[in-house]
Amino acid sequence: MRRLITSHALAGTAVALPWPALLAAVWQTTDDPTLLGLAGAARFAPCVLLSAFLGGIGDRFGRFRTVRVVTALRLALLALVAVFLYAELPWAAVAAATLTVAAGVPAFPSLAALVPQVADDPERATDTLVTWEISAFVIGPALGGLLVGFGGFASGAASVLLIAAALVVLPRRVGEQRPDDQRVQLRHGLREVLAVPVVRRAVASVMALNAVIGVLGVTLLSLAMGSWRAGVIEYGWATAVHGFASLAAPALILLLRRVRPTLAAQLVVVVPLVAVALAPTWTVALPPLLLLGAGLTMVECRTTRMLQLGAPPRYLALALGVADAALIAAAMLAAMAAPALIDVFGPHVLLLVVAAACAAALGWGLRAQSARRRVADDGGFELEAEPAVEGDGRRTVVLNGQVDVALRGGLDDPSADRGQQAQPGAGATGVRSDRDEVEVARTLGLYAT
Repeated sequence: MRRLITSHALAGTAVALPWPALLAAVWQTTDDPTLLGLAGAARFAPCVLLSAFLGGIGDRFGRFRTVRVVTALRLALLALVAVFLYAELPWAAVAAATLTVAAGVPAFPSLAALVPQVADDPERATDTLVTWEISAFVIGPALGGLLVGFGGFASGAASVLLIAAALVVLPRRVGEQRPDDQRVQLRHGLREVLAVPVVRRAVASVMALNAVIGVLGVTLLSLAMGSWRAGVIEYGWATAVHGFASLAAPALILLLRRVRPTLAAQLVVVVPLVAVALAPTWTVALPPLLLLGAGLTMVECRTTRMLQLGAPPRYLALALGVADAALIAAAMLAAMAAPALIDVFGPHVLLLVVAAACAAALGWGLRAQSARRRVADDGGFELEAEPAVEGDGRRTVVLNGQVDVALRGGLDDPSADRGQQAQPGAGATGVRSDRDEVEVARTLGLYAT
């Protein structure tokens, strides 16, 4: 699993790395801001337009096979980007880079769907994978920015080296289950995925998180140039601190592992967002920006795990693709709307409004469910009765008539030991492991993480 995540981190960094050079090359050929905006949007458009459709490729053809093919295809396309940058053909390079992004759309959904099958510790592996997925999005352009002074070809060549390393690091095979012989159908899969309450709440949560990111990027610039009385350099530092803070998410997850998900989300997303809104200077805003960057990634790790455990297994990659499309669309729309909203509310009030809306969205999206709730109709779990309180204080629930899970210390008691808090009963004969049965119970809100 470690090699799979390392490969994905290298590949994500490689795909993001050449974009500063691409935008610089376009800027040198035209002073039309519309064309420059189109070039910038080309990095995001494939994810918004194609994730819901291409995200489920791994469900049909095999998730590990999809990752290998996608990585090889990205290597070929990034080589074209390097050639076009060397030949000073910026628009051809932008087109090839856009195709690279499009080719990589199935990678994260397939890999995240593979984690529960091949990882010894799926929760920890998911946290690491999501952290690098988000961090590569920031680290790639940061490295690319450092290479811009050496010419466009330097960025292209560096991206080729990174993606080649990603292909070499990939293992030759993993213990993946063979795809279902039944053909995966997009329309039917979308209906199944979106019919699951856990999926809808997870998607709503990631949309709220990424709307915050979209608004924050524009609002920080307004604050730096306005009430903070700073400048572009200070804005760059604030943005960098917020972006690189995502690498601290695993430590934050360990620190808050016994805090209820809804409360943890408020502490690491809503509270620091309010602190940034009230900060009198850019230096005072840096600590809450650091916490916010790590917190956004932490909550996205949580929502990814919700999808892994709650979505229909046959359509897990598709569910993750739908979430990808939704979150990037939310970030783009929020960034587009931010300038007009700043004119209406001002940057400080706008961040407070966004914090209030985010608090409501995360409170609903991460809330503990009622015990009687359908989660998935294709191998998923269904709670068939309200928990029964036994004589020794245990609370027992039945999942799909197969799994008897006993919860000690109350349904939402985060203080009890995890090993004592959920124990599969003697009659547990479900197709998933005991650990997965316990994790499903936790994800449904039967007890806190």
